[in-house]
Amino acid sequence: MSLINLTNNDTANIYPLWYFLNDSLMIIGNIIGISVAILFIFTIIRLDHPSYSISNLIVCNTSLAIGLSSIIMLINACYALKSDFNGTGYIDSSCILRGAFLNIFYIYMYASLCLKAFNRCRCIVYYTNPILTSYRCLTIIILLQLLLAVCITLIIVLTNGIDYDVGSHLCLITIKKSYQFIFTMTIYYISILFISSVYLYILYYVSHLPLLERCRRKRQLALLRRILILLIMLIIPGLFSTFLIIHWFFFGSIPSYSFKIRSLLDTIGYTGSIITIFISHTKIRDQYYPRKKLPVNKLVLKKCELIVLKEPLRSQNKLVYI
Repeated sequence: MSLINLTNNDTANIYPLWYFLNDSLMIIGNIIGISVAILFIFTIIRLDHPSYSISNLIVCNTSLAIGLSSIIMLINACYALKSDFNGTGYIDSSCILRGAFLNIFYIYMYASLCLKAFNRCRCIVYYTNPILTSYRCLTIIILLQLLLAVCITLIIVLTNGIDYDVGSHLCLITIKKSYQFIFTMTIYYISILFISSVYLYILYYVSHLPLLERCRRKRQLALLRRILILLIMLIIPGLFSTFLIIHWFFFGSIPSYSFKIRSLLDTIGYTGSIITIFISHTKIRDQYYPRKKLPVNKLVLKKCELIVLKEPLRSQNKLVYI
């Protein structure tokens, strides 16, 4: 496929078959993401009722943000599929509105992921710190997240940052709007850097705890595996966008189908993230993947988690914290 200049608004008359496949995969992926997010939230509400922990509410907030983003992306995917079948696209009355909501939920989602990482660090490393331990504090932080997302999106809309993309039939921040596009990518880079730094610090902290070697190695590997999977899912959408920025910088144009592919990668990343959060949550695993119970000789309570040891520790005369 040939490259087109972004200033050219002519729409190709022939739409390759993979366009329909791309749109269909987006629809299926977003439906899965929405379903997992809803299942996660309702399961936590049912298991925690009537007393809800702050940590679980923060994870539910992250799941809600991912679910809302997936809903907007599902609507966009349906519109793109319809346009591909018709062979042409156009700016409908709600196109800019959908783009605005997508950007709001995009910022809200990454802010929620940062909050989740921060809370995880607080529970494991700084467990004696009373930060973020009340419902009122959590409510204020979530409202501030939404307010920040709305204000940033309002600035982008007022500066005509959201535009109709001919190749994807969607209204979003295209690379033609270079300042707005780089600004949103900067938000993404800062979020990924913060999340990666926090989780790597948690891994470093856990690796230096005085544990039994076998138990420590098992927990380190499990923690590392979950961190890597979540980070990979979050990095997938950003890698392609970075490639588009580099291509635009050197060649002044990008392939006409670029944002269609990016939307699919966004779907894969967000759906993979919510699935990773779902299967990594202890209560969810115990609810849907029950394990065979081991004889309990000793319970060791550490910070925010309860770990069951099969045999008591006889090499030390004091409690061992994990």
